[in-house]
Amino acid sequence: MIAFANGFLARARTIPLRWLVALFTVTQLLDLVSALVVAREMNPIVAGMVEQPVLGLALKLALIGFVVATAEICDRRRPGLARLVLIVGATAGVVGALSNTHLTPFLTA
Repeated sequence: MIAFANGFLARARTIPLRWLVALFTVTQLLDLVSALVVAREMNPIVAGMVEQPVLGLALKLALIGFVVATAEICDRRRPGLARLVLIVGATAGVVGALSNTHLTPFLTA
């Protein structure tokens, strides 16, 4: 298991940070957009944000800025950790967006 983790981090270090930042940003925004267009959101925290789209956008942009800043700081000493943070965040964005697409029909208005 440790050998797998070390191999994964070694491969992750070869990916340029700016590509992972772009991937993370796109997947998080995709999650936000999919949450805004579904008729009913299952997550009660996100449901409250969806009622006020400007608040949801502001919070999502703050989250993106915080995670990217954290990854930039970590990249100086622990480049593998910085990339792992962005990969986990991008995966969470994809899972969040996909979970919104099949829960309810999309709004027609």
